[in-house]
Amino acid sequence: MTFQVVRVGLQRLKHNPVELLLALLVPIVFFTIFAMIFDKQLGSGKTKPIRVTTVDTDGTAVSQELLDAVAGDELVLHEPVLASPATNADRGARHGADDPAESFDLAGERVLRGEVTIAVVVPEGWTASLGAGEPLPLRVLADTSDPVAPKMIEAVVARALGEATAGATPDPGGPTPGAGPGSGRATPPPPAVEVVDLLSEEKVNPVVSMYAAGIAVMFLLFSATGNAGQLLDEEENQTLERLMCSRLGMTQLIVGKWLLLMILGVVQITLMFGWAQLVFGVDLTGHVPAFTMMTLATVGAAAGLALALAAACRSRGQLNAVSVILILTMSALGGSMVPRYLMSDAMQQAGRFTFNAWAIDGYNKIFWRDLPLADLAPELMVLGGSALGLLLLARLLATRWEMA
Repeated sequence: MTFQVVRVGLQRLKHNPVELLLALLVPIVFFTIFAMIFDKQLGSGKTKPIRVTTVDTDGTAVSQELLDAVAGDELVLHEPVLASPATNADRGARHGADDPAESFDLAGERVLRGEVTIAVVVPEGWTASLGAGEPLPLRVLADTSDPVAPKMIEAVVARALGEATAGATPDPGGPTPGAGPGSGRATPPPPAVEVVDLLSEEKVNPVVSMYAAGIAVMFLLFSATGNAGQLLDEEENQTLERLMCSRLGMTQLIVGKWLLLMILGVVQITLMFGWAQLVFGVDLTGHVPAFTMMTLATVGAAAGLALALAAACRSRGQLNAVSVILILTMSALGGSMVPRYLMSDAMQQAGRFTFNAWAIDGYNKIFWRDLPLADLAPELMVLGGSALGLLLLARLLATRWEMA
């Protein structure tokens, strides 16, 4: 009888391919995803280039040489301060030497908006201060949502400093940048590197907002799919058939279910961020309009996906298996499980096909970058369009119940 139990179990798996797929294929899929994320990224001595812009407010040959060394490092993906092609015309324009004040402001703005991760700034009078007792520090304007990048760029700048100041000659109008062994003077200390965190200086617990966004979106997808499965329960117990015999049309039913999922999802997301404010100091009350719009778009897309999946599946068990595979895959690629800055550019682009990536980017713009509502336009358009498209798809798939 023992072997009979085994045989029956194997036959059940044979006639339930989704369950078999969940047991055998999903672990391989997730292993592949995480291997692609971390392969040649961590622990291998290699990493993807960091987006860096440079600003030269000093305008000397030494400062130009320093920034050229930084821009040419293999760890750096250099981007000009200005977006116009004219900024690449020569070395001075590339580092913003033509208009130092404007270049400095633009560099800081690009970091704040997430267009670049780091801005390396050479302050005015830096070369002249090399021979002084306390050289002016170089400034590294950083976006610490990627905590690894500032440390790496500090090392790059330190290496470039050694190359640029080793052959520096005395400025005719200023002190010498260094003193030889027989000069009778003490060798001045090397220039310091000052890392300026532009984003989290005034935040109580800035990283929590990123974690809250990732976790909230992932569990929103799970809860929406679970609640959408009530359609399949109603089909099984023939409640759906009785509803179709009433004045309630299928369009009204689908829209009503979508609105219900919207209400539950908004409450879930609001509770998550409300708890984050109460316990961890995330500033929810200071971002209510942007948070409301972002939450409505995110919940709408999640509810549309959940209803489309429920309408496409034939049973609650099938829905559970398919939703687990899909949601975990979306969460892994979209940044709910692993920060996207650790991923390669190709993996980050793949993540753009998930709700998670767009939603997390939107919430980060609100709570991490403090950007206004207008800057959420790309995320709101993608998520809002997805919500409408998936709702229409769910209605189209639901015609099978009308025809039954």
